[in-house]
Amino acid sequence: MTRKNLLERLREIKIIDKREIKLRSGAVSSFYCDIKKVYGYPEVMNALVDLIKNKISKNITCIAASGYGGIPLASVISSRLNKKLILVREKPKKHGRGGYIDGYIPNKKDKIAIVDDVITSGSSIRSTIRTLKKMKVKTSYAIVVVERRKVKLPIPYYFIFNVEEFY
Repeated sequence: MTRKNLLERLREIKIIDKREIKLRSGAVSSFYCDIKKVYGYPEVMNALVDLIKNKISKNITCIAASGYGGIPLASVISSRLNKKLILVREKPKKHGRGGYIDGYIPNKKDKIAIVDDVITSGSSIRSTIRTLKKMKVKTSYAIVVVERRKVKLPIPYYFIFNVEEFY
């Protein structure tokens, strides 16, 4: 599926919900960008994953994600690229073995790319970077499906679509 066809399909499944919504940051927006709808359409999910994985450089050893939106994408991408998967929690788990990380525990030699669904303020990606930094590992860059707004992050980020393309 081409990028143009994928954009059309994303419009068809109505990933843009034009109702007022409270965002993770606490801000109120006149619309919501619901990439999680994609997860119900395997052909759309696979096409989206194909576009994202083409932006992952060969030197990346791990794919990291946090939150409900980024984890399904990162899981499929890491599997398709045969890269290690790092699942980053916002708060440490209080049961089991605890901690902030599930999946692969990265080390200083790893090159990490973060995958997320939407970037609005960058708070989710910043939180993931902070957690990984505590482990003394570096994140190379982030890739998001939709850029709602340009933000400044401590690492470069790339996006597949800008929200304006949906209007």
